[in-house]
Amino acid sequence: MIDGASRLQILVKIILPLAVPGLISAGIFAFTLSWNEFIYALTFISSSEVKTVPVAVVTELVEGDVYHWGSLMAGALLDRCRSRCCTRSSSSITCRD
Repeated sequence: MIDGASRLQILVKIILPLAVPGLISAGIFAFTLSWNEFIYALTFISSSEVKTVPVAVVTELVEGDVYHWGSLMAGALLDRCRSRCCTRSSSSITCRD
């Protein structure tokens, strides 16, 4: 123990303050990469058959100011399940059973 602090106090008062800037930087970096991927797909893919799930959900289910919330939520759930169950390599997508 350091100066009589418990393990929890060491975590909260020493380790966490040192780790916060790195965690924030990693979060910003991850958000930027995923946002750029969405923008590229939105910009360059025009055919509905080859759109990625996030782009298709946004472009096909939002009509002006009308949001089809049920379909949007179902699409978001399907995208989340797909990202949890499938792995993507450079040439193919492999899904677990």
